[in-house]
Amino acid sequence: MEIKTDKYSVTYDSDVALITCKGSLLLNGAKEYEPILQLFNLAAEQQQPKNLTIDLRELKFLNSSGINMMTKFVINVCDIKALELELIVLCDEKIAWQEKLSKNLRRLMPGIIIKL
Repeated sequence: MEIKTDKYSVTYDSDVALITCKGSLLLNGAKEYEPILQLFNLAAEQQQPKNLTIDLRELKFLNSSGINMMTKFVINVCDIKALELELIVLCDEKIAWQEKLSKNLRRLMPGIIIKL
């Protein structure tokens, strides 16, 4: 499954339980991020009770609406859906927003695995 434009791509490979985000996600508001959030939620539901990896290492930019979408996803996994899912996020420590996002996600979901 893939959502792709000339500026970004978000792909989900169910065989290896991997969501890969590349490029620059600078969409306007929650409404524009809804298809991506739906893809994340679908992946989480399909992969439980296993693990799901989200690779952000090639995502250069993510605006505040995108960060809110990621936060909403983690809250969905933790609280709302009560999914039995180990969530792994791959980040690039050289990209400042990724390191900050990983700390915030860890606060929301202490069991999340962050790999910098």
